Parts: sequence; structure tokens; C-alpha cells
Amino acid sequence: MNTTDNDPNPTPPSDAQTKPPFWSASREVLAALGVWLGSTIGTLVIPSVLIVIYAALFDRELLSNFGLIMTSKGAALILLGGTFIVQILSVGLCWFVITQNGRKPFWSSLGWGWHSQFKWIHAVGLAILMLGVGIVLEKILPHRETDLERLLKISFSVRVAVALLATIGAPLAEEIIYRGVLYSAFVRVMGRWPGVALVTFLFALVHVPQYIESVAALTAILLLSAVLTLLRAWTRSLLPCVATHFVFNGIQGVLILLSPPAASPSAPPAPALISFLLKFSYVFQN
Repeated sequence: MNTTDNDPNPTPPSDAQTKPPFWSASREVLAALGVWLGSTIGTLVIPSVLIVIYAALFDRELLSNFGLIMTSKGAALILLGGTFIVQILSVGLCWFVITQNGRKPFWSSLGWGWHSQFKWIHAVGLAILMLGVGIVLEKILPHRETDLERLLKISFSVRVAVALLATIGAPLAEEIIYRGVLYSAFVRVMGRWPGVALVTFLFALVHVPQYIESVAALTAILLLSAVLTLLRAWTRSLLPCVATHFVFNGIQGVLILLSPPAASPSAPPAPALISFLLKFSYVFQN
């Protein structure tokens, strides 16, 4: 297959390609897992460190009252900005791994392109269907306020930042990592269905801390992950997954911006890593 990044309609790679030698396949899987671990650890560490720096320089009250993290507009914006930085760095790491530091094309190696039976209209319909399923799940399964919902109560500027992050950064970065790098590596080694199952699980796993309070939200994330990964398996393309994820998050982003202001959030405990770093910073500075 001869494709380049300039090909507007690259042919999606087949999942039935000949398996590479064991050593090569193992290296590919290790590289993919390295991307996933790097992104996951970065999501935990980089925003937390930035919040500690912000607290030490501009809001020292956070150092003695960690619960204020979830009520501080400044800390919330720093958290979201740090998450966006991680998304950019993660895509850069994916580029390095996929292209072997520029020796291979990026987009065609990902399988970037539309499927003949799946276009934008189908992405919109599938995203709306998944949003409807999420609404039903919230009505029939246990749901408590999540950290994300508490962040949305802080201010309108935080809601704007959340909407932009979810609509612009998350669909591209997450799909490249999960349905691009991880899926391609797992399928080449384990086959299609074990690859689908593992990618579905890993995507849902990293969202657990964000939605741990809500069984309904976690179930919706797991179903979304399964649908997107099955879509990748069926189309053998990444663009349908990105488009569906973009529409899904984009609709939620619009609803976030249009929803009326909520009551000010209470001050729950800060996330564990942020709390630990703030404690360390407080002891060090005193």
C-alpha cells in the first residue's frame, strides 16, 4: 500500500495484515504502552505541579486548606491548562512513536480517512444516540456529583475552558492514543477482538478518578469506549472515531455553556496527588 500524508483519501490498513516478527511486535506493544503510561502519568503530575506552583506564588491559602482547590477559579484554570499541555505533549509523543522520529508518514500510518459507509452524518447520529444512552443511565443507575461537575460550578470562565478542552483537545489526543497507537499495536499482536477489549478497558480505566462518584457516568464512559473501539475495528480508520468523539463532546460543551449558573461548590478534599504535593510544599516553605 503506497500512501502518504498528502493523500486526501488514504486506504485504511487492514487488520488482517501479516503479523510482524515477535521481537518487532513486542517492541511495538511496549512503545504503545509507553505512550499510554506517559500520557496517564503526565495527566496526573503536570497539572498537579502547576497548581502547587500557582498556590505558592499567588494563593498561599490553598497550601493550608487543600479543599479550596475545588472551589478556586485560578486553580481550576491552571488544572485545565495543564491538562491541555499534556494533550499536546501526548500527541507529540504519538507522532514520535508512529513515524519513528519522522521516518514514516503520520496520518496514513494511523489509518486516517473515512469509511465508504460512515461519514459525518453518521458520526452525528451515533454521538446523539450515545448521549441519549448516557441520560438514561443517569436516571437508572446511582449518580453522585463528580469532580468535573464541581469544577463547572466555579465560574463561567471555567465552564468555557472545560468546553474547549473537551471539544478540541480530548477527541484528537485520546483517539490518537487509544484507537490509533494502542489499538494498532494490540491488534497486530493479539488479534482484533482482544485488542478491542483491552483498548476499551484502558480508555475507561483512566477516566475512573474523574467519575469515581458516579456509577452512571462510569458505565456511560465504558459504553462510549466500546462503541468507539468497535467503530475503529469495523471501519479500520481513525477519523470516524475522532469525528464521533468530537460531536459527542461538542454537544456536551455547548450544553455546558448554555446551562444556567449552578450554586457555588462545596469544598471537598483535593485530589490525592495535588493534596500530597501541596502538603509537601507547605512543609517545605514553613
